Amino acid sequence: MRNQIWAELCNLRFKGYCLNFLMGKFQKWDRNINIFLAIASSGSIAAWAIWDSNPLIWGGIIALSQVITVIKPYFPYYKYVKELNSKCLKIDVLNIEFERLWHKIQNGLITSEQSADAYFEYRKEIAEILNFNDDILFEVGNNIINKSNFKMKIYLKNNYGIDININN
Repeated sequence: MRNQIWAELCNLRFKGYCLNFLMGKFQKWDRNINIFLAIASSGSIAAWAIWDSNPLIWGGIIALSQVITVIKPYFPYYKYVKELNSKCLKIDVLNIEFERLWHKIQNGLITSEQSADAYFEYRKEIAEILNFNDDILFEVGNNIINKSNFKMKIYLKNNYGIDININN
């Protein structure tokens, strides 16, 4: 049980890092789309001066902004951010509980049966937290995995004195 708890503590911390990096990625996409649309729509008034000298460029920007406005509901970045933010908070809290459980195990403050009960209770919570709606589909790319591995390396070194070799 001790090894399972340690493995789950590390696994959950890693997943928390992945979700945080995913949330940041989707926040950037949503912000950039909104900034572009804001500039294009507010710039259309100021564009009369530019319109005469660069009509093709400005016309392309306006057309692109209109297309983005129409298809923006199909870019669910805001929804992803909202969902991930909620899940990240829950995972952060659960990570603290796993660290507390690990501390109790390390210091002999808990029986094997108590640690098993807590472990399986936390596993149920993890399953609930990491369950996403059917309409939320995203992929964790290698960049996010590498960043999360690097954060894990720092976390393990700073908190447990474990130095691992991760090849990014």
